[in-house]
Amino acid sequence: MPILSLTDAQRLIVSHCPALAPEAVPLPEADNRIAAQAIKADRAVPDFARSAMDGYAVHSRDLTGGAEPVSLRVTGEIAAGTTTLPRLTGKTAIAIMTGGALPPGANQVVPFEHCRRKNDLVLVDSPPRPGLFIRAKGTDLAASQTIVRAGAKIQGQHLPLLAESGLSRVFVIGRPELAIICTGSELLDTLDTPETGQIIGGNRFLLAALIKNAGATSRDLGLVDDDCDRIVATLQEALHGPSHGVVTTGGMGPGNYDLLPQAFAKLGIRPVYTALAVRPGRSTMFGLYRNKPIFALPGPPPAVFLLFHELVLPALRTMQGQRRPLPPLVRATLTTPVLLKKRGLLNLKGAVARLNGKTLAIRPTGKNESANAIIHLPANRKHLLAGEDVSLRLCSPDFL
Repeated sequence: MPILSLTDAQRLIVSHCPALAPEAVPLPEADNRIAAQAIKADRAVPDFARSAMDGYAVHSRDLTGGAEPVSLRVTGEIAAGTTTLPRLTGKTAIAIMTGGALPPGANQVVPFEHCRRKNDLVLVDSPPRPGLFIRAKGTDLAASQTIVRAGAKIQGQHLPLLAESGLSRVFVIGRPELAIICTGSELLDTLDTPETGQIIGGNRFLLAALIKNAGATSRDLGLVDDDCDRIVATLQEALHGPSHGVVTTGGMGPGNYDLLPQAFAKLGIRPVYTALAVRPGRSTMFGLYRNKPIFALPGPPPAVFLLFHELVLPALRTMQGQRRPLPPLVRATLTTPVLLKKRGLLNLKGAVARLNGKTLAIRPTGKNESANAIIHLPANRKHLLAGEDVSLRLCSPDFL
C-alpha cells in the first residue's frame, strides 16, 4: 500500500466519515451543534409591540411639539410582563416600562426624561412621532423566518431568538462517540505506582479532552497489554459497541511488540492507508470495519495531539455535518529558529501562535507548554531561521 501525503489522507478520511443521522435535542443542548435543517421561527419576535424605554405611552395626535408642553392625564401603568392592558383614550397617557406591551390606542412612547409628572397629570414636551421608542411586532424576526440555516453551527447568540420564537427543541446532526483504546504493557492506571520501565498512561485523558472539545463524546475502554488476543478482544468490544468509531494509541511501529496491524488483520479491518509521509505519523493507520472508522495513532502524547488535529478532528467534524472540517493553513512568521533532526518528510511541530500587531507570529512550544497551533515544516528543510514565514494550522481560538 503506498505511503500517502497528509493531504491525501485527510481527503480519504473525510470521504469515509459521512454525517450522522439527525436527532432532536432540547434547546439547552443545542449550542455548538450543527443544524440538520433550516430552523425557522414559530412566531414573530417580538410577537407584540413593546416599549423600548421607560416612559409614557401616548397617541401622537395629542402632542404638538410646540413651545408649551401638553398636559395629559395618567390613567394607568404597564410593567414588563403585564398581560391585562388598559386602553388609551384621548388626551391621556399610560406609564409604561421597558418591555411592556404597548396598550391599545397608543402609537408612541415618550421617555420619562422628556416629561414632568404632577400628581395624575404629566407634562409632555415632545413632537408627535408615531412609532417612536416602540419595538414593533416582528422587528427581530418574522414568523417562519430562518434563524439558523441548514448545516450551520448553532451559536449561543441564536439561543435567545430560538427560545423567543417558540422553539424548545431543534433538529441537529448526531453527536459522534469514539472508543479509546491505549495499548502498551508499560502503561499503568493513575492509581498504580510505576516501577522502573513503567509509566502512567495519559493518552486516554488527552484523547477524551480533545474529543470533548471537538463536540463529540468518548468511551474509554482502558489500557491493554501488548498481547494480541487481549487487543483483539478489546477491539471487538469497541467495534460491536455503540461507538461510531475507534481511536487507538501505541503498537503501530516496526517493533516486536507492535501488534495493532496483526490484530486489525485478524478482525478483518480494511486498511484505507497504513503509512503517511509525515513525521510524526509515518506509522499510522486508518481503516474501516463495516463502515466504522478506526484510527491507529502512535504512542507518544505529543504525536497523539498533533495527529488527532490533523486526522481525527476532520472526521469528527464531518460526522457532525460541518462543511469545512479542516481549518485552512495560514502563514505566520517564526520568532525563533527551528532545527530538525531529519528532513525528507513533512514535519509537524506543536507551536504557540500570537498576534503581533497585524502579523501572526509563531514559535515552537517549550517544555510542558500547551500548543495552540501546528507548524507544517517543509520536507526539504532542516534548518529554518527566525523571521521566515511558515505554514501552520490553528488548533485553538486562544492564540490572541
